Amino acid sequence: MTTPGAQKDIAQRSEKELQDEMSDVRRLIDELDEELVALLARRQRQIERAAKVKPALGIPANVPERVDEVLAHVLGVARREGLSVELTMNLWRAVIDWSIQYEERLMGDRAPTRDSQSSSGGGPAS
Repeated sequence: MTTPGAQKDIAQRSEKELQDEMSDVRRLIDELDEELVALLARRQRQIERAAKVKPALGIPANVPERVDEVLAHVLGVARREGLSVELTMNLWRAVIDWSIQYEERLMGDRAPTRDSQSSSGGGPAS
């Protein structure tokens, strides 16, 4: 949303200035997208580490308490940073759902079930 003052500023600028600014915006978005992909790749590597450790601890891929913890954490960060809570929830739900499925695939038949976690006293989740 733009303010009336910002709209006046935009209206008074030449098309060339506006096109230059739009090019700059697009360049910066592309750079940010690269950073986001690199961060998500780092996160994926941690999911891969968890998939190696969890079976030995009797922890299943899906630990609802941990999911709640992750969501609460990222929502707090989103609020602090001024990021849309709706966007954050949608993105992280997708990331978490994919991560759980990926962990389950990586663990294969070594994947503990939720029942085996409670019977073995499973520890903290990733």
